[in-house]
Amino acid sequence: MEQETELLKDWCQKINEHIETVSNYMTKCSPISNEYCKSKEDIENDVFNVFYLVSDLYYRENFHSDIISFFLDTQEKHGAGSAFLDVFIQMLNKKGMSINSNYYRNAIAIREKEDRIDILIKSESAKRAIIIENKINNAGDMWRQIPRYYDCVAPNYTVDAIVYLPLDIRKEPNKGDWSNEDKERVNPLLVVIPAYDKSGKINLVNDWLHPSILLSDNLDVVSTLRQYSNLITKLNHNIMDTIVLEKFYNELLQADNLKTAQSIRNMLNELPGYLAARIQMKFSGNCFPFSKIWIYKSQDAVFEGAILHNVYYKMDIWCYEHGYDVLFWWNPDNQAYNRITEEEFLQFVNSINSLSTFEINPQSKHQCVKHFDFSDEVGLYSFISELLGELRSLV
Repeated sequence: MEQETELLKDWCQKINEHIETVSNYMTKCSPISNEYCKSKEDIENDVFNVFYLVSDLYYRENFHSDIISFFLDTQEKHGAGSAFLDVFIQMLNKKGMSINSNYYRNAIAIREKEDRIDILIKSESAKRAIIIENKINNAGDMWRQIPRYYDCVAPNYTVDAIVYLPLDIRKEPNKGDWSNEDKERVNPLLVVIPAYDKSGKINLVNDWLHPSILLSDNLDVVSTLRQYSNLITKLNHNIMDTIVLEKFYNELLQADNLKTAQSIRNMLNELPGYLAARIQMKFSGNCFPFSKIWIYKSQDAVFEGAILHNVYYKMDIWCYEHGYDVLFWWNPDNQAYNRITEEEFLQFVNSINSLSTFEINPQSKHQCVKHFDFSDEVGLYSFISELLGELRSLV
């Protein structure tokens, strides 16, 4: 007996130690989880977007450069003249540049002509230029890429800015192969503008695309700008998911974190069954007028057979890791008892105060349903007790 007691103590100690390890790991991963949830918030309800139809193209650098250069070219057929370019220059000035937009009233946007620069905005009359290096596809930098572009343009134009355009704020130009002279010439002109940034920092979507939408009365132009901004936002969320998962991966590499995470997953898988068992244990001796409580498919606590006015009623409480779905219904398949119409069932539900917040299931008019959050077990149990009391009064 003494040996068994010691074994039980050891087992309890190991369980408590494991629970503490799991708790500490969950606390440590909570910020990563929050980032992951935020990255999902804005893309849960995707709307129609014509760019999704060319999904094999919108990951390519040229795809984005073609669209951006079209709207920055004052001579293009968008009909806005220099309005879109003016907004783009205003965005650069908010980042610390001091560019006079009057120099660019008749500027054109050149695609990969001079030293294969992604987009070169240049004004022949003013001999001014803005270089744009597009990294929305997350490509790496070539050898001395930015300084080489400057060297190509500077002999013939005054370079007002060199815009580095990554998808995410975390990506910066690679300066490892720049000389000190490169840094002295290029750094004062370099502006990093992420395509999108949820934190509110200056970005292409909020500070160029959205203001540009307000400037046009051409429905085709407005629709294109709006859908392109939505595409950029979605691509940014995709890369944010990758970044968050990389953080999570790095955490899993530490010590026994992988085993801890696996045990959390296994416990979450078993949690619905445990929640259903808790309901059964709570009400098994006090479920009248239901005849019994039993567990269906391990996660459904079934309150079986309340006979009221010779109608057979049941209640299923489906348990999930996110909460509980409660279904109260009459059984139309039980031929031994009366059948009622949809209207009669609705009248019955409305007469029961504890069911007043339930909704009729549109797929099954003989059911009414309500969801309880995982953290609201107290509310769920209170509802069950109130319902049982009301149904007893009808027996």
